[in-house]
This record gives sequence, C-alpha cells and structure tokens, in this order.
Amino acid sequence: MTIDKKNKAKYTTDFGIRIYAPKPGKNYWRISYVDQEGKLRDTTATSERMALDKAADVEVLLRNNVGNLPHNSVSEMITEFVKEKTKVHSGSRAEWGIKHTSSQESIFKNHILKAVGDKKCMKLTNTDLVKIIESCKTVDLRDHVAASLSTLIRWGCAKGWLLQNSDMLLSDLNKIAKRKTKTAGESKLHVDSRQIPTHQMVSKVAKAAVQVTDIWWYELMFNLAAYSGLRFGEICDLDLTDINLNKRVIKVDYQCLSNGGHKSRQLPKWDTQRETVFPEVTPSGYKLKANLKKRINELNKMTNTPVLQDGSTRKLLFPNQDGGWLCPSSFGKRVRRPAQEIAGWQKDGSGKYLWNFHSLRHVFCTYYLVNEKKLITDISTTAGHASYLTTWEMYVGNTQGVLERMTGTALESN
Repeated sequence: MTIDKKNKAKYTTDFGIRIYAPKPGKNYWRISYVDQEGKLRDTTATSERMALDKAADVEVLLRNNVGNLPHNSVSEMITEFVKEKTKVHSGSRAEWGIKHTSSQESIFKNHILKAVGDKKCMKLTNTDLVKIIESCKTVDLRDHVAASLSTLIRWGCAKGWLLQNSDMLLSDLNKIAKRKTKTAGESKLHVDSRQIPTHQMVSKVAKAAVQVTDIWWYELMFNLAAYSGLRFGEICDLDLTDINLNKRVIKVDYQCLSNGGHKSRQLPKWDTQRETVFPEVTPSGYKLKANLKKRINELNKMTNTPVLQDGSTRKLLFPNQDGGWLCPSSFGKRVRRPAQEIAGWQKDGSGKYLWNFHSLRHVFCTYYLVNEKKLITDISTTAGHASYLTTWEMYVGNTQGVLERMTGTALESN
C-alpha cells in the first residue's frame, strides 16, 4: 500500500483501491474501487483503521474473483485477447478472420505494445491511452487504433484483467481519434467529393498503368474496378467462370486475401457473395465490354492452366507474372503508384496520394447514383455494402441541398 498524493487519496492498494481521508467538516473515510464488472464503487468507514480493514476485505473479494490477472502485463492480456478472438469453436468460424487478425496484430505491435506492453494491467491509465492515440499521425490511423483499444479495454474489464472503470479509461478517446474538420450534419461515413477520382483521372491512371508495365490489360483492370465496384482482392480472384459478357454481370463469390505474404481464397467482405454489373462503355469512352471479351479470348487460347499459390489451377483475368494471385504490396509499388505519378493524381501535405485503388469503388457508386440515376438499394447490393444506409450516408448524406431548401431557392428555380 502506498500514499497516493497524485489522486488526493491518502492510500492506494496494489489492487487500485483508494482510501480518502475525511473532507473538512465530515467525519467519514471514503473507500473507492472498481468491481470485477468494471463498475466504480464507493463505500465509507468512520475511522482510518476501519477504512483500512474495509479496503483489505474488498481486496480479498477482488482477488478471489480475478486472481492475479491485474498484476500481469498488458502484453500478456493482449496475447490472451487475440487467442480468444481467433479461436475456432465447434461448428462455427472464429470471431476474427485472417485479414482482421493480421490488421489487429499489426496495430497492437506497432502502437500499443511499444507504449504500454510492459506495464501492469492495473496501472494502465487514460493518459496512457490518450498518448497512444495522439502519437498516430493520421485521422484514419487514430480511428483504427482507438477502435482496437476500445474493444481490448472493454474485454479486459469484463474478463478481470483490468480493475479500472472502462468508461473512465476510454474517456474522450474517440473524440481525439476523430479530431478533424467536418461538415455539420454529415455522417462520419460521408465521402467528400474530393476523395473520389474523376472519370478523366480514372482514364489517365488506367492508361499510365499500361505505360508503366507494357501490359495492355492493366488499363482494363483499372476501368473494370472503377465501374464494377470490385475490391482489390475481388478483382484479383476473377476467372473465366465469373463473367457473363452478354448480361454484363460479374459474380463475386470469393476474394484473394494476403496475410504476411501468404495468400488464400476467402469469402468476400461480410461473408456476402453477390453479383455486380459494368457498363459497355465508360464515361471516358473506354470500351469495357469489348476489351473484357478480348481478355477472355486470350485466356481461352491458353493451353496451360496456371497453378495458384494455394495449389489450385485457374485462369485469372489479372494474374501476376506466374499466373497466380497479385500481391497488393508489389502491385502498389510496381504498378499503382508509378501510374498515379504519371497520371498526376493529387497528393496531400505528407506526400501521400489522396486516392488509392479502393477509391475506384467510390467512382462506381457515384456513377450509378448520379449519372445513371439507379436506386440506392440496388447500388448498395451490387457494391456489397452491409446496408443501403451505408451507401446513403457515404454518397448522399444529410447536407446535400440543405442551403437551397432553407433559403427556398430550390423552389424558385423550378
């Protein structure tokens, strides 16, 4: 037990129980602690001796409920947390998939363990967590790290690793993480028009990809991604059986996931298989259907079927040089970034491109919403969003036309 001047408590036990001396004009001592459910509790005593005895009794109860877990390191807690989330239960999948596990482990390793990995769980503070968030250089990174911390802390409190109150530990964490200029009334999902490449910029980067690689079908790949809404992993896994040229429909049953260099075929995001569409000609005049037919004819003429990294044999539309799945990092370094440079894609103040390959999905959604005037529910289904409300918040939002409605100019112009 130590004297705790910082928190104005006279004593603080090894289990974080704080004993406060009576305030002026009062005659009782206050004992404050967090129970095994993470709730802040208070009790009182009429003397210092009774307060110490009561704190000892509370500590025995806490120890009986959670053992020595709070005395273990944050690193040990994270190890058990990941183990539980990736455990495959009988008859069902693990809570975390391969890609999510890799993402979380990277966040823990690069941001959390470096800062507080050796710290005892019971010594973890809100200040520690705030410092972790503030050390992240971008809003997106802060957001991801805050989400990981929030899930970890609430799990740790529920399982007895943390005796602190979870709400107090996480206080203002999300506010700090999302600290950026935003438009009043808009959802956090809203995609600013500046985050969406124009049709002209799509055309430029697609042509530049051919210039960089001397492979004609990279122009097809970029245009197909922009006007079919396929994610990178989904477009990398396309083979001859997925395309219906006559109906201009693409089956999205699987995607290629890359985890630390290991590639595997997995279900699409949200485990949701779907069908999507593509236009015969893009707004910039690229003949999407005709060039897709050309690529399919090329594959049909191949006498040998390439072996993929998992041992299966298929003819992929957009393979690596050996006929297998493309690697995201290699593609970015060898194709995407050099093509973006030639095409003159914009960069932010840190030198990072404002748009990436995933930005092409925004082109698909806004093209069918604005240019083609399609139903938002249909766009949501073909894009593979979890809900049409996601699509609405991302591309329509709440503020579009608000000034015109408020001033009445929209009515006057009709």
